[in-house]
Amino acid sequence: MRYTEIIDRLYQIQWLNQGLENAQRLNKALQKPASNYQTIHVAGSNGKGSVTTKIAQALQLSGYRVGIYTSPHLFSFRERISVDGTMISEDDVVEGMERLFAIEEKATFFELTTFLAFDYFRKQRVDYAVIETGLGGRLDATNVITPVLSVITSISREHAHVLGSDLEQIAFEKAGIIKPHVPLVIGPKARYGSIFNRAKELDSPVHASKMISHFFDEENSAVAKLALELLKVKPDAIAEGIAVRPPCRFEQVGEAIFDVAHNPDAIFNLLQALHAFYPNRTFRFLVGFSKDKEYGQCLDLIADVASHIHLVQAHSPRAATVDHLLQALKNEDPKLYTPHLSIEDGIEAAYEAALASGEILVICGSFYIMAAAKQAIQEKILVSFF
Repeated sequence: MRYTEIIDRLYQIQWLNQGLENAQRLNKALQKPASNYQTIHVAGSNGKGSVTTKIAQALQLSGYRVGIYTSPHLFSFRERISVDGTMISEDDVVEGMERLFAIEEKATFFELTTFLAFDYFRKQRVDYAVIETGLGGRLDATNVITPVLSVITSISREHAHVLGSDLEQIAFEKAGIIKPHVPLVIGPKARYGSIFNRAKELDSPVHASKMISHFFDEENSAVAKLALELLKVKPDAIAEGIAVRPPCRFEQVGEAIFDVAHNPDAIFNLLQALHAFYPNRTFRFLVGFSKDKEYGQCLDLIADVASHIHLVQAHSPRAATVDHLLQALKNEDPKLYTPHLSIEDGIEAAYEAALASGEILVICGSFYIMAAAKQAIQEKILVSFF
């Protein structure tokens, strides 16, 4: 099959299966591909993508060949799987996926993608692979690995329909990645009894980062630094590696800020950072969320600080519709928000209004709005420049 056909087929498959049966079958059929290199396993409600990226970058700077597996992507499916900063090729996606389709017909999107990564890293002969969980941890498809280090970045309410609404229950699910005698690094917002109890049961040493900051990237950097110190990475590589941030993590493009904050804790952290870095500015927001997120609470937080909120629907079957977002804002002044038929229409209106008022435009929420929003903003900036 050609690459586009493979990707189309993948997107028609159920995304998630809460159970390890398929993953275990794939792992056995592929002869445990992740056992051929050292792995670092990263879970958490917020910050896991950033911590994964920082660890991988520092290891690469230390001379190791490093694979990285993250999700979701912003622009291309191939972003999810890379070695030394180079994305998996279309040909390798096709070859790997055709093999996987033949092995396990019941596997979900995330299970197939996970084992595409594991097998690709083996073929690429990586020294390390830094693996980000998809959802939770205990029943996540990535949880067939035995890492040299486990990391839990933070705990907050997310995916309540799967993980539950109780923070200790969510922590219990994340703690499922802990393996016997394998060291565990936790962030300052992951100090939950379920995690400590599981680590004690498995005789896994716990190393807790104590850095708390108004800027979430500083907390993520401290977690990554602690992990890298345990891996005995040299200080200069650590310093350079943790300075890296993935795209759309408080990323400034012109007078716009892109951030994939998509749950209440992440939105709160984003607002803290905005006020810290831009204390005398006002903020106009363009937002879109997935329907399985607590977008009502997110919008409540944004409504307290926004000059105006532009509502869009992400290009994803998991997206909350604009009507969903309007319902969540029904108790707010209707003058505070505007619904839009498309992300591009929303950017058109929001960018012009922010420019006219001297505001910073903040684009936040779902990963799935970022690509279209960034392209539209960049086109606007290009037009303004000329």
